Amino acid sequence: MTLLGFLHLFLMIGSLAIGARVFATPKGTPRHKQLGRYFVAGMLISNLTVLAIYQDSGQPGIFHLLAIVSVVSLIAAIALVRLPGAGKGRRIAHGHVMLWSYGGIVAAGIGQGTTASGYTPWPAILVCFMIVGIAAYRTDFIGMLKRN
Repeated sequence: MTLLGFLHLFLMIGSLAIGARVFATPKGTPRHKQLGRYFVAGMLISNLTVLAIYQDSGQPGIFHLLAIVSVVSLIAAIALVRLPGAGKGRRIAHGHVMLWSYGGIVAAGIGQGTTASGYTPWPAILVCFMIVGIAAYRTDFIGMLKRN
């Protein structure tokens, strides 16, 4: 594994841990915002690092495309709460985008693990996204806002 690969792995594991903590922290609090900044910084640096890694195939692949999708979704999630007029609806949308972003980390990790094991990653990735979809459906984002 290259130095960029180790950096990417380190940042993604850190983002997994921090992201779990962000979801467990009351929303809108200074602690939530601070942890969220760490999560986003780790994700952005990690995704930009992925764009420079080509050792497996020598050309861009699906994980490069997913890194771009991840960067765009992170920027959108931040814009939802940072741009003027961020009301309840945009804060709920922010929660959804961040939940899917976190699910993307898990899916990418599972995908890389299955690929490295010699299996096709898609069944595991699809199951992961189905679980995220159920979690997004079942999560009471409005209730999270009311507790603040």
